[in-house]
Amino acid sequence: MKIIAVKIYGFGKWSDVSFDLNKKLKFIYGNNEAGKTTLRVFITSILFGFATKRKPFEQYHPKNGSRYGGCLKVETIDGEFIIERIEGGHGGKLKITNVQTGQLYPETFLEKWLGPVTLKLFNEIYCFDQDSLHQIGLLEPEELEKSLLSVGTSGSQKVFEIQEKFQKKADELYKPNGRVPILNKLLKQYKQKKKEVDEVRSKTSLFSEFTLDIQNEAKSKQKLEEEIKKYENELLKMQKAKSLWSAYSQYQALNKQKKSNSFDMKVTEEDYQVVTEAKLAIDSEKKMLQLVEDKINSLVGDNQKIESDDLSYFKLHEDEFSNVFQMLDRVSGSIERIKQLRSQLATLEEERNQLIEKNSWEDKTIQAFSRMDIKRLLFLLKQNTRGVENDTQLVRRRPKTKSVKSEYSFTLWGGCAALLFLIGALIIPSGMTKSAFIGCFLITGIVLLSKYFSRIQNGGNNFENVGTNTAEITKILEEAGCQLSLNYLQTKQIDLNHWFELTEKVNECRLNVAEKEKQLVAIKEQTFFCEKKLVLSADSLQRVEQLQAYKRRISPLLREQQGHSRMIASYEEEKKKRIYKIKVLSSELHKKITAYGKNSITDFERDYAAQKEHFEDNIKLTNLESQIDSQTMGILDNKRNLSNLEADYETILETLESERKELKRIVTDITEKKVRLEQLGQYDKLQVMEQELTNLQTEIIEQSENWVAFNATKQWLKRILELSSQNNLPEVVRLAEKYFMRLTNHHFEKILLSKGHLKLVSNNKINYDVGELSRATTEQLYIALRFAFIAKANKKYRLPLIVDDAFVNFDKKRKESMFALLQEISNKTQILCFTVDIEPFYDKVNEEEVLMIG
Repeated sequence: MKIIAVKIYGFGKWSDVSFDLNKKLKFIYGNNEAGKTTLRVFITSILFGFATKRKPFEQYHPKNGSRYGGCLKVETIDGEFIIERIEGGHGGKLKITNVQTGQLYPETFLEKWLGPVTLKLFNEIYCFDQDSLHQIGLLEPEELEKSLLSVGTSGSQKVFEIQEKFQKKADELYKPNGRVPILNKLLKQYKQKKKEVDEVRSKTSLFSEFTLDIQNEAKSKQKLEEEIKKYENELLKMQKAKSLWSAYSQYQALNKQKKSNSFDMKVTEEDYQVVTEAKLAIDSEKKMLQLVEDKINSLVGDNQKIESDDLSYFKLHEDEFSNVFQMLDRVSGSIERIKQLRSQLATLEEERNQLIEKNSWEDKTIQAFSRMDIKRLLFLLKQNTRGVENDTQLVRRRPKTKSVKSEYSFTLWGGCAALLFLIGALIIPSGMTKSAFIGCFLITGIVLLSKYFSRIQNGGNNFENVGTNTAEITKILEEAGCQLSLNYLQTKQIDLNHWFELTEKVNECRLNVAEKEKQLVAIKEQTFFCEKKLVLSADSLQRVEQLQAYKRRISPLLREQQGHSRMIASYEEEKKKRIYKIKVLSSELHKKITAYGKNSITDFERDYAAQKEHFEDNIKLTNLESQIDSQTMGILDNKRNLSNLEADYETILETLESERKELKRIVTDITEKKVRLEQLGQYDKLQVMEQELTNLQTEIIEQSENWVAFNATKQWLKRILELSSQNNLPEVVRLAEKYFMRLTNHHFEKILLSKGHLKLVSNNKINYDVGELSRATTEQLYIALRFAFIAKANKKYRLPLIVDDAFVNFDKKRKESMFALLQEISNKTQILCFTVDIEPFYDKVNEEEVLMIG
């Protein structure tokens, strides 16, 4: 059965809601009080019925007045159906509807799908939570086995019903004081018919002799039959004794050992549990101490692996390197600036070389440029160019330029102003105003005269400067040893000026590089000690880069070693605490076993094991006594050995065969005499009556055999159920072994069923009892057994598995193993997993496989 969807009309906090569960594995996620438990109880209530008024706290009547109930859409072997249950008597009114046809089906179909599983069995097997797992942790291995046996096989409930039916049928056949049962009636009829036959026989004397002979022989026949029956019973007893000889031998040996060994129990189960827990605590601390020591050794080994020639050399000169690394941090900005300046210098030099190559300047020409005042040369060349241009303008009489026009305009306006000031001075009478006019006239005249003489002087200098510049240029070239002509230089002023600018920039860049590199000199001086070891360059910048690379290479190793050292110190502290705790626990344990009169834990455990073995032998002796009844025990006590018993058996068998032959002879004689009576015609009526009597006797025997069979079958069914569980349990254990190995990440590899106890075998071949497991491992063992049993039971009845936060005690790896196992089982059995923590599984499931509620 697979649950596809849930629809709730009204149930607890839920009202008029629907949930899609159409997945093999569905995680139902929600916080506390979100309604997960209510949804889980709703599903079981629809399948098995609502809680009655006798259990009011298990009822979930809606608080808002909605209709109490809902439905499940399920997929079964018969198709898809809607199982609806609403409020009503006897667990609610049930209706089953086929989804495709809409046809109503009888309630027996739900019984068919559920099989023998009741609500109690479903909650115990198919539906479990953390509380049930916690209770399992408190059980002993025997109780765990009984829990599994109590579940039984899928047909266990039917066996109990058949037992009741056989008891009822046996009562219908015979009751000691009954009148209605069949055997009671037949015995009454037989008694009456026997009386009638005896009366008929007594009425005739013609065949009295034959009748008397027949009666005598019949008595002999009856006696022989009784003897044969006695021998047959004796033979059966002997045969049973033969089959139980092995058990009897064990019984005798144990009984003899019990009489010779009067062992007094001194250590109780509670005492042993106290000492065992103390020993487990010490073992646990020793294991943790070993783990800490292993971790310390591992960290020390890691430090040794990290150790290298570079690291060793650094530690040897750690103070010097620390000083150098601090200096590197301080000049980190200068280093970058030097790289930029060197790059810029290379670019400028490349551009200057291209300019030289473009003009085909030879080295001696460049050297000449370097010796002369190139800036003065360029100025003279520029002035010379302007003078030539002015001469050309005069010859060609070019139109006046803007400056000439402005000078002419200034002269015209100045003359007019001077004339006005002169007229004013002549007209205006003497006084302050007249003095002002005269002063202005004089100033204007002076300005005009100075402007005039300046123009005359400039015009003369233009011609004069041309000749002067040429001579100075020639002198500069001769002194520098430059053989380039004036005209060539005149045409190459732009390239020459560009070379000059580039040269100045190159020189300036070199000065800056040299200035910055002075800051690295201190680093070079401080690194003489490691120059050979690290093969440092003479170039300051390359040396700094090599030191930075060494720092980058050594820093992570140092950090890692320092981290290891801190962890080693922490583990060393923990190691001291563990050693002290072991010492305290060992002292306490010694006090406890000394109080019990033992010198060591080995003596204590050996004494307790002997007591336990003595107790188990007593149980085995009791079981053997229950197998051998007192009658068989008496037979076996009289026999010295099995050969003697077999010889007696053969003697009885021979005697029985002889008695059977004699019985056959008597039966033949009786038959012949009855034939002679029949020939006389007097035996017809008696023969019919005797046949009727024989028929009654036969029917009585048959019904008696049925009555015995019914009672015997009832007892045998009980034994068959036990054997069935014993046969099923090994198969369940084999499957659980595979699950348990996966859940514990192969820490446990085998589950052994020995002498009614479960033994767990770890990957290092150590056997553990269930009581020695941790809480989480005990839960994993129980879940493995539950899953294995469900996997076997679901071969016939496929019911969904409901898990409610059952894995909170699992670590991350075992939760991952649990999830993988759930996925595997969900291929054959639907699993609904209720949880408040979806994080461990969220990245492993699809969005459709998660239902968030609340």
